[in-house]
Amino acid sequence: MGFGRGQDIARIEALWADLRSRFGDAGEFLCGEFGIVDAMFAPVCIRFRGYGVALGDPATKYMRHMLALPAMREWQAAAEAEPARAAADHA
Repeated sequence: MGFGRGQDIARIEALWADLRSRFGDAGEFLCGEFGIVDAMFAPVCIRFRGYGVALGDPATKYMRHMLALPAMREWQAAAEAEPARAAADHA
């Protein structure tokens, strides 16, 4: 992992843990129910999964909930179906 990336990942995990502990009692997302902060972190969840970033249990649980959202599954399926992606995968 490159310089600073580990610190960035730890910072995101700490932020997620803080939000969950302060506001997450009402659901599985950062502030309980799905909200704008979760939408902002959706691309981060995709990148963490794509790069195989090892996270602690609370962050992994949050990511599982995010990645299970129908909109996230649809977004991933659309990305995988893009012609440029398909061509690169078969090159």
